[in-house]
This record gives sequence, C-alpha cells and structure tokens, in this order.
Amino acid sequence: MNEKMEDGVYIVQEGEITKLEPKTHGQDVIYWKNEQVLDVERTQRIRIKRTK
Repeated sequence: MNEKMEDGVYIVQEGEITKLEPKTHGQDVIYWKNEQVLDVERTQRIRIKRTK
C-alpha cells in the first residue's frame, strides 16, 4: 500500500477493504466468526457538560 491512508479502521477480507469512518466519541466492537469479521457494533457516547 503506497497510497496515504486516512484515519479510520480498515477491515480487509478476501482482498476487499472496508473502511470504518472515525467517530468523535464512542466505541467499535468487532465480532469474529471462523477467522473473519462477522459484524461491527458501533456505539456513541455523548458528553454532558455542566457549568458551575
């Protein structure tokens, strides 16, 4: 790979690349089955700021 890659998560399966775009806040969980990615679960966190 000589091209510049952008920030994110890249999943390669059978030569095909799937890019997951970065999020501001949150979590990604990757589920595997038979040595391949089956699903990706994305959650989002929202920070509540309180002022005094």
